[in-house]
Amino acid sequence: APLIIGVAIQVIEMHKRLIINADDFGLCPAQSYGIVEAFEHGVVSSTTAMVNSPAIEHAAWLAKRFPDLPIGLHFVLSWGKPLSPLSCLVNAQGELDKSIWQKNEQGLLVAREIMEELRQQFDRFVTLFGRLPSHIDSHHHVHMLPSLYPLVEAFARQQGIAMRIDREEVRRHGLTVNHELSCQRFDSRFYGESLTRDLLLQLLDDANEQGVNSLEIMCHPAFIDLEVQRSAYHQPRLTELAILTDPALPELIAARGYCLTSYQGWQPS
Repeated sequence: APLIIGVAIQVIEMHKRLIINADDFGLCPAQSYGIVEAFEHGVVSSTTAMVNSPAIEHAAWLAKRFPDLPIGLHFVLSWGKPLSPLSCLVNAQGELDKSIWQKNEQGLLVAREIMEELRQQFDRFVTLFGRLPSHIDSHHHVHMLPSLYPLVEAFARQQGIAMRIDREEVRRHGLTVNHELSCQRFDSRFYGESLTRDLLLQLLDDANEQGVNSLEIMCHPAFIDLEVQRSAYHQPRLTELAILTDPALPELIAARGYCLTSYQGWQPS
């Protein structure tokens, strides 16, 4: 008689959605190449593009070679040159900088100008990539400023696309959320000088403790070129890339009940 050996198989139900979004696509070639590497050979599942960057056409060229990469719009109001005049924000050199927070506190932001810049960046995205963005987020999280959030949210709703919503900022500022197309939790803590695989997994465990069914994690994986070196945050981008391409990560993520996905075709939880 044949010998039958019983094998216990643990079935893991992956019912929770995880987006690991790489910000800054198009910042420079090394950033864009790092993001594609982490998408093709790692756990990055989405990216967002800086369409006001001088290197954005290189990113668009690269995106054509990786058509499965979901790409959203990384709305920029604190770096580089705007696409519109944006006189309420530009400095004497006609560039954007981190003075946006001070100008916001002084009540100097002009909603009409901000919306024009958002429309122009959105239109440039469509021209460059030949499709709508999967979602909207922003450089330095400026869209979560209380004066800007309602504008960006209304625009995302009008376009029928998802957006990144930082629920901690919502609570801190008492914002009203009228958009269902977003994760239940956003975590920005995969950032800094002390990055490890365990830190990344801890973010998933923390979300599990909160009982959420969808989580977005921000990251910035990159190789290093001269442009990346100009950023104070350059060496950790290489560390991020190494962690996010760790071959053990997909199984460790699945073991926590998460399925990697993107905001493309997003439906509320």
